[in-house]
Amino acid sequence: MAFLIAEFVLVMQFLWKYLDEIIGKGISFGVLLEFIFYFAVRIIPEAVPVTILIASVMVFGNLAEKYEISSMKSAGISLTRIMAAGIALSVFTALFSLLASNYLKPRANYKFRQRYLTIFTQEATLNIQEGVFAYDFKNFTINVGKKLPDGERIEDVLIYDNSGSDKSQLNMLTAKRGKMYSSDDKSYFVMDLEDGEQYRELTPNKKKNSKPFIRTTFEKWSRNFDMSDFQMEATDLNQHKSKHDLLNTWQLLEAIDSFDLQIAQKATGIRYDFDKLITLPEIKKPDTTLAKPNTDALPEKLTSAIAKKDRHVKDNLKRKKKPTKPIKKQKDTLNLAGYKSLLETFKENDAKSLIKTSKYQSGKINDQISKVERDQNNLTQAQSRYILRFHQQFSWALICIVFLFIGAPLGSIVKKGGYGYPLLIAIIFFMLFIILNILGEKLNKTGEINPVLAAWLPNLVLIPIAIITSYKALNDSTFRSNTLAKLKARLFLSSQ
Repeated sequence: MAFLIAEFVLVMQFLWKYLDEIIGKGISFGVLLEFIFYFAVRIIPEAVPVTILIASVMVFGNLAEKYEISSMKSAGISLTRIMAAGIALSVFTALFSLLASNYLKPRANYKFRQRYLTIFTQEATLNIQEGVFAYDFKNFTINVGKKLPDGERIEDVLIYDNSGSDKSQLNMLTAKRGKMYSSDDKSYFVMDLEDGEQYRELTPNKKKNSKPFIRTTFEKWSRNFDMSDFQMEATDLNQHKSKHDLLNTWQLLEAIDSFDLQIAQKATGIRYDFDKLITLPEIKKPDTTLAKPNTDALPEKLTSAIAKKDRHVKDNLKRKKKPTKPIKKQKDTLNLAGYKSLLETFKENDAKSLIKTSKYQSGKINDQISKVERDQNNLTQAQSRYILRFHQQFSWALICIVFLFIGAPLGSIVKKGGYGYPLLIAIIFFMLFIILNILGEKLNKTGEINPVLAAWLPNLVLIPIAIITSYKALNDSTFRSNTLAKLKARLFLSSQ
């Protein structure tokens, strides 16, 4: 019963937030129930902890109110032994929470998204409402004055086309009536319009100081909209903004490892040979080799004459060539004592060229580093969401056991059963759990805290409370302090 209460509260949160967006699209009641079912399965890991909390406070509060816990303690049975069955049940519930996080929640998220996208892809006309400007197609704004009961025939149509390069130029189409439907392959949204006009501004002519304007009257006009540009409102349902909600534990681990590899590849992507900055371009020597004429097509006498001439030239070159002594290579020695920088060792023209090249290359390297830093930050943020999702599975499972050690001791101390104090206490601690969970997600999104710490933040806050309440209950101490007495007195006076 406590589980059904928790599910009902969380499902109502979904309905309060998104009911207008879903009901306004003309979805049938059966499809709405299907969406609610998928969402109810999705929130099982969040509903199970509060289930343990409500049930433990109610059960142990009822036992304490009827003095059964006091009787068992007087017979020598400790509170730990009394809680043994509850502890075992909480452990099994924690395992069920892990099972739901790994299999039920990803599957429900996938089915929810698939069903939503299928409906609005196949029935795109549901998203066009009377008297409401629709921005579902990129660069187009559609307004329908009246939509007939069949859902296809429309009247008083107004379309603004902002696909041009100059957004300030008017490109508007009006029609008295028409028909809208999806193509057979569901890849296009078609509007067949009748009896309308198109108003379009052209690029003004500055020389003639004129502003061309075209007005076109038509009897029939067919307009196709690509469904790939259809901006589905499923992205606004906060269910599937990221892929990590569709993965189980093993898939999350693989995704986290792949992010590590991508970040490492980005880090090693900045490599530059700085020797290029101070290396002057080499001067290519001209090719002094003489091309040999093609003598295949020449007469035999002419070919023999060319061969004799070549031998004669080679003999003359050998006679003129004198033996030269080998030149000893000297090492480049430069006294650097009188220089203040490396730049002064170059000639003036080479120094200017070097400075210009260095500025260009340094700017290029700086742009590369900035781009890599942005990519690494984006990958790190995406990885943190996956790490948060991975640790939240175990955090939500452990909180089931923690809530037992909060609810059972509080029930035995307060000694109240039913739906009064137990439900109030459960709501307070559940609100604290939800607030800490949202706080951790927000701080992790902004990069303030580590994703591991963000996932375990509710446990870190609630575990000390569980220890204190368990210690109080084991030592038979109560919270009946002056503060509690004053609170009861105020409640009594207000009732009088």
